[in-house]
Amino acid sequence: MNLLNPLNLLWAIPLLGGIVALWMLRLKRQEVTVSSLYLWNTLLQETQANAPFQKLRRNLLLFLQLLTAFLLVGAFARPFVYGQGRAGHTIVLVLDTSASMNATDVSGGRLAAAKAAADDFIDREMHGGDVATVLSASSKVDSPESGFTGDKSRLKSAIDGAAGTETVADIPGAMTLAQSLVGARDGAEIRVFSDGAYSAADRRKLAALPLGGTDVKLVTIGTATPDNLAITRLDGRRDPQTGSYEVFASVEDLGSRPHTNGGTLSLLKNGNLIDARALNLTGGVQSETFNSPQLKGGGVVTARLDDVKDDLAADNQASLVLAPPRQRKVLLVSPGNLFLERGLNLDPDVTLEECSLEEFATVGKSGAGYGMVVFDGALPPTPLPPGNYLVLNALSSQTPLLGSDSVDAPNFVDQNRTHPVMRFADLEGLHLRKALRTQTQPWGLSLAEADSGPLIAVGDHNGLRVVSVAFDLSDSDWPLRVSFPIFLTNSVRWLTAAGGLGASQVETPTGGVASLTLPPGPASVSVTRPDGSASAVVAPPIGGIVLVDDTRQAGLYHVRSNGVDYPLAVNLDNRDESTLAVQNPSSLNHAGAPVAAHQPLSRRSKDDLWPTLAAVALAVLLLEWFVFHRRI
Repeated sequence: MNLLNPLNLLWAIPLLGGIVALWMLRLKRQEVTVSSLYLWNTLLQETQANAPFQKLRRNLLLFLQLLTAFLLVGAFARPFVYGQGRAGHTIVLVLDTSASMNATDVSGGRLAAAKAAADDFIDREMHGGDVATVLSASSKVDSPESGFTGDKSRLKSAIDGAAGTETVADIPGAMTLAQSLVGARDGAEIRVFSDGAYSAADRRKLAALPLGGTDVKLVTIGTATPDNLAITRLDGRRDPQTGSYEVFASVEDLGSRPHTNGGTLSLLKNGNLIDARALNLTGGVQSETFNSPQLKGGGVVTARLDDVKDDLAADNQASLVLAPPRQRKVLLVSPGNLFLERGLNLDPDVTLEECSLEEFATVGKSGAGYGMVVFDGALPPTPLPPGNYLVLNALSSQTPLLGSDSVDAPNFVDQNRTHPVMRFADLEGLHLRKALRTQTQPWGLSLAEADSGPLIAVGDHNGLRVVSVAFDLSDSDWPLRVSFPIFLTNSVRWLTAAGGLGASQVETPTGGVASLTLPPGPASVSVTRPDGSASAVVAPPIGGIVLVDDTRQAGLYHVRSNGVDYPLAVNLDNRDESTLAVQNPSSLNHAGAPVAAHQPLSRRSKDDLWPTLAAVALAVLLLEWFVFHRRI
């Protein structure tokens, strides 16, 4: 036997000594004169027994009191013995809270069913020694439960507190975090409660995760035959001839059974109905073009599915903020580039002027008075003044890309398709003869990658807003592709956004970061979400970029600054998330080490004895009380 607090045994000296001393000391009694002592013999014997410091006699009460004190002191010393105990499993419960988990193809909704399944796992599968934590997986991975715990009520409370979102779940990120939490421990388990609605890219990432001996299982939530119609595309462009907008909308039947209950695709501008088309999805997809005269002048446009009963509401509406016509004065600094000239002039809102690099400081007035400046192949020797710049095949410390030598025939790898600059600008199959070897600055964001490094990047830094391209147009086939003028138009819109409708012409996907450019001057900024809740956000001290990163709801956000309302459109806009048929990715069912998941693990454990000693002490104390009262 071992003791955790052996010094507590020293309490036995004063405690046991005090009890003995009390029994040895004479009790003080009141003297009374009586006529005879014959009837008081017993009292005389007791008085003699309580004479101070006489020899102790055997007494059951004294023995019981000493035994009680000894047991209590022993309990305070925390005695224990070593034994073999059951080693608990370390468990991470991953709860999918993405948009598809709001589907109603199961009673109460998929998220409620996932929570019930997680609660059931806690009740049935968690045993003594097991500890677990809960991760909530949406576009961001949150942890409602702080640290591992074996308290089932705390775990259930964390599960109940996980709120649903209308975003796309970052399941690879959640799994990476879960694996880092369990590490290489024996008995590590990860349980994912989800419908498996992941993209092909996410499935590849999941298959590449190093899970080691961790036992991973997917608990599938949902049915195999959901019903869902989704607005999968909403876009608008201005007609160069009329100046009016055309709006394109696509509706897809992404359920597992043909949609037969009709419905209407309605188009609204600033909340007012301007057109409606009957749905006929016999081919699974229906695309419509709206060119109503009421679209002239821009505004907030919303496509909505009416009279449709399906299992997911988040993709039944999408909005787009169309900028009102505004002339943009652009300066092209180039030795002469016909592709750039024609591409920029395709935008009816662009007024293009040109000069050479040598004339930039004189004719071009160093960019003063221009909404943006385009540098083709070279930058001026002096630092750029604050402004908006599109820089092609030239790098400096003021561009988001850094580099030196060039690389022959680099291969295009991937691109960011959600950033406003790359919206609908598909670079797949791009051929390059050479490009600069580059890397992004800390303040830069890569939008397109090759095996030699980033090809296109954007960034805001020290009053500069820059789009940087790391190759010469003449060394590629890009100018011959449809994506090139789209890229130029997107760049002009993004670089010259000055607040209001123009700042958010391209909608933001749920879970993404929406940006808004405020006019110069101090400002206080608040954001009202689609559900009516509002919060303040950090405002730049002298105007500039405001970032709205809490975009978990689909719909229209209203950013208010200095009494002006700036709308931001946030849409689900994800075909994979809207495809509701449950999946069962094999990469999420990983057996791990057999002993870890299916056999109890043993470990050396400490078995405390103090509860037993305390219980015996209480029993002895009760016995002492009983004996004392029976003797009386």
